Amino acid sequence: MDGSARYTTANFHAYLLRCLAGMSKDFGIDPVRLCMGLGFEIADLSNPDCLVSFRQAASMIRRALACTQGRNRGLGLDIGTQETIGSIGLVGYAMLTSPTLGEAIDLGIKMQRHAGVLLQLERVDSGKYLTIRASSLFHEPDIQPFLVEESFGIFLNLVRTLVGDTFAPCFIELSYSKPSYSAHYDQVFKCPIRYDQSENLFACDAHWAEKRIATYDPLSHRQVLDFLQMNVPKQSIEDEFIESIERIVRRDLRQTPSLSAVATQLCMSDRTLRRRLADQGRSYQNVLDQIRMSRAIALLGNPRLTIDEVAYEVGFSDAHNFRRAFKRWTGHGPRQTQ
Repeated sequence: MDGSARYTTANFHAYLLRCLAGMSKDFGIDPVRLCMGLGFEIADLSNPDCLVSFRQAASMIRRALACTQGRNRGLGLDIGTQETIGSIGLVGYAMLTSPTLGEAIDLGIKMQRHAGVLLQLERVDSGKYLTIRASSLFHEPDIQPFLVEESFGIFLNLVRTLVGDTFAPCFIELSYSKPSYSAHYDQVFKCPIRYDQSENLFACDAHWAEKRIATYDPLSHRQVLDFLQMNVPKQSIEDEFIESIERIVRRDLRQTPSLSAVATQLCMSDRTLRRRLADQGRSYQNVLDQIRMSRAIALLGNPRLTIDEVAYEVGFSDAHNFRRAFKRWTGHGPRQTQ
């Protein structure tokens, strides 16, 4: 699927847009105006089967941001911190009945498509920290702060719902510049916040991953997971297979694993891995290119990174080869993306 088709394919649950519409009156916005001409109405957003494209979601968010210009607050923070664990549908209930916070987070990330997340969320722990990385799915720098604010705001809310109000992040890194309403960030997160960084990271102490969840219920957990599996698209089993490969590769794109190394981690032979990829019309190189392209587009949205630095981050030893590959992937050079 090319970039244009991915942008206009309706494959995102509308939970975030529903919350945005529901809270818009509190911000002095007519919710009906936010949806006009986008192909859906306010009532549609209350339908659990409603799916929207990234283009539709981005258009509605831009309208909301335009209507709230001049507020000395982050709209994304206001939305994210008012959302609850129920705001992400059954995925929230599955997290609520998980045994530990670490397992709940892993589940939420695995099923983020079904929670209406508009960023790519990954867990990239170090020995000391449990860290969530938020990356852009498309080059949309004007709405990126909103998307990161909403994602990190609701993540903070979810975790406190799961393990209590004593939870606090250790630090947050953001790829964009310090906004005029940075005091709102300080008020919400109450931790060091570093702007103009290469990535968007939310880090907390690693010990939180082992924290038991008081609402853990193995039977309810199994039931909700079974229900989710029955109601996800038919291709989800194979999607999970591809996502497992992508998860391994994304751990460190700078040192890309070989197909054999990936096969070993998936407990299968090289031949089986190639066959299962071929059954979907894919190859390992194709999967690798898609990951590199998505990561490169996200990094190119940061004007402080040079082409050489982006090339290194996505596994190219020199910028010349990266430029050639990027043009092959997108039809244009990386400079036209920045």
